Amino acid sequence: MSGARKQNTNEKKTDLSATGIVRLAEKAQVKLFHTAGREAFASFWVRDHWENCLVKSTAFQVWLSGMCYHQEGGVPSQKALTEATNTFAADALYASPEKRVFVRIAEHNDEIYLDLGNDSWESIKITGEGWQVVPHTPVKFVRAPGMQALPHPIDGGRIDALRPFLNLCDDDQWKLAVSWLMGALRPAGHCPILIVEGTHGSTKSTVSKVLRSLVDPNIAPLRSAPTNSRDLAISASNSWCLGFDNISSVRPWLSDALCQLCTGSGFSTRALYTDGDEKIFHGKRPVLLNGIDMCIERADLLDRAILISLSPISEEDRETEAEFWDKFETLRPSIFGTLLDAVACAMSRVRKITVPRLPRMADFAKWVCAAEPALGWPEGSFLDAYRRNREVGNNLALEVSPLVEPIQRIVARGSWQGTATELQSVVANELLDCQHSAQGTYPKTAREFSMSLRRLAPNLLQVGITVEFSRTSGNNSERIVTIRNSSDDATQTQLQESIKE
Repeated sequence: MSGARKQNTNEKKTDLSATGIVRLAEKAQVKLFHTAGREAFASFWVRDHWENCLVKSTAFQVWLSGMCYHQEGGVPSQKALTEATNTFAADALYASPEKRVFVRIAEHNDEIYLDLGNDSWESIKITGEGWQVVPHTPVKFVRAPGMQALPHPIDGGRIDALRPFLNLCDDDQWKLAVSWLMGALRPAGHCPILIVEGTHGSTKSTVSKVLRSLVDPNIAPLRSAPTNSRDLAISASNSWCLGFDNISSVRPWLSDALCQLCTGSGFSTRALYTDGDEKIFHGKRPVLLNGIDMCIERADLLDRAILISLSPISEEDRETEAEFWDKFETLRPSIFGTLLDAVACAMSRVRKITVPRLPRMADFAKWVCAAEPALGWPEGSFLDAYRRNREVGNNLALEVSPLVEPIQRIVARGSWQGTATELQSVVANELLDCQHSAQGTYPKTAREFSMSLRRLAPNLLQVGITVEFSRTSGNNSERIVTIRNSSDDATQTQLQESIKE
């Protein structure tokens, strides 16, 4: 036909089928792997660095589409992309190695790697000798939408440059705020939950945003509290640090989950509401909460917390948000560099130092003690501040529990022993006789009562009351609760030692 272009039979035909996409990806040296949780991942080369993401993610499909266009000059159909990613997922799960993935921070061979979150996928490598920015890492970092870049750190700063931005009441709270940052910059080990309280106008949200921006900046640094465990698991999977804003109360399920997050325990939830698959999250996450007057009833949460109280800002000291953040962003690189110096110091000293009378969250306490020289703090000053803060938390746990005053009245009359059901009845009668000020919810069943008492036992011990749980012998054994004055234990020990002599 006149004017028609005759097709060259030797011309290579573009193949943008699922099979063609898979072959193109193989030529591009895409690396597949899976995690212990059976999630399929891909690593692919972008300009001058490797990037990692879930195989069944929008990011990977976008990269595949761009690769097809640049390599073959065509755009694949959505059907072909879906079929190709299904093939990649199968290969990742059944024919590729298992690897760990990390969000923001990772530990590898006595080195800490911190993902800067920038477009070049640079990281910071920290050792006991110091830190440096590196273009590539031996670990697999993944990123979620909303993750923002940390600044390039600058040498020669001082941690005190951070202090004017935090509106803290005293030196104790200053040390505790910095110690939380130190815990958040450690991949393993425990990190206390930071609880920031204050009245209206005390800059609770601003302080929380400043702290998070030095560890894990995000487009939405503070969010409302999750309403279920699935939402919490998703947040924990997508961020290193979790920040929750304007909290009025912490529900029992959330309290338990936050305790698990700060100690690195795992919890599971359904992947979707309509199926039976589990989504398992396992690992530590630094958590900060802020609110005006949070009602926290669980003693175990308070036992794992750092409590900070802010004062209102006077009109003379107020400044616009723009002025505040301009000043902070100017100093953030040097403040960040100082924190990295402290992490390096802690890494070099933590195995060498001995800390007497370690408190709860012992590995966190020892880690911060090891960093004291780099922070310019006298040796032991953090531990003193931490112990005073824990006393505040212990007293608060006792104040909010409705069980404390009745138990104190029972022990004042002597030791008591019996089942949880019997003790619950005795405590209920004591509540009728005393005007208790505790605001907590009284447990309705013997099981709830027993669990509440177990959580409260460490706090009661601090005020001289020992709570023990045991079982009677025999086929029809019962769970027995014993409460007594702790001084009786000391008297008994002294008596036994005198008999031995």
